[in-house]
Amino acid sequence: MIAVLIANVAGLAAITILFAHYWSEKRILSAFLNNMQPRSSESHFAMALDLAGVIHAQIPRGEDPPFIPIRLLDILGATPVSILRRGGCCSGLSRLYITGLGTLGIKAAQVTLYHSAGQAQHCLAEVSLGEQRVLVDPSYGFYFVDIHGMPLALHALRQGARPQYRRLPHSSDEDYPANDYYNFAFSNTKTANWTKTWIRRSAYTILKTLTAGRIDTLRQPLWLEWPQVTLAAAITVGILVFNLVMLFQYGSARVPLF
Repeated sequence: MIAVLIANVAGLAAITILFAHYWSEKRILSAFLNNMQPRSSESHFAMALDLAGVIHAQIPRGEDPPFIPIRLLDILGATPVSILRRGGCCSGLSRLYITGLGTLGIKAAQVTLYHSAGQAQHCLAEVSLGEQRVLVDPSYGFYFVDIHGMPLALHALRQGARPQYRRLPHSSDEDYPANDYYNFAFSNTKTANWTKTWIRRSAYTILKTLTAGRIDTLRQPLWLEWPQVTLAAAITVGILVFNLVMLFQYGSARVPLF
């Protein structure tokens, strides 16, 4: 069928463009990190803190620039390089930080702080350093420690540990502003913003039941921080489903599979 062939060709073209854009941004991000000239003797912990400090000091704050200016695709968020060039909000700066760390071979994932009233309020990152993890806030310029000054991770925060803060390199900040916006319920911290839209709220209700609550601590994989890859994956799944529907409806002899 001509319609199926056109759909497959269009899908393949879109996926090719998305991955070309992805690899282009990967090169730009790598160049940015190379310009930081990290010392070969520097530990992963020091490298992670230094990158967060650079982002805090150099990247402007503002709205995340949309990847594709279509409201339906706002859920994808901004690309890391668009944030690098134009700035972004806490989720955008955390995305730039996480993808930058990924380029350096350091694992990290987004974490969302929730207000005491229940809504998702602020985004930061949890960095994995072997068996040790630490929460880092590139937006406000510090990382989390416990009362003993040791790095604080998501698990401890959810268990009721009261965080203290240590400033990042290139930062002079050591606390959140003193107003109600930052009245966080730290024990309700999760790995995603589940309150932004009714779709997310509905999905969370279902996923929390299916995972027996484990969805709250499920770390988002690195590839989901790249809108190009996320959209390409969605297009691929859509094309495969479309082809299967056509196959069952018209028979394998008449459907050119992707």
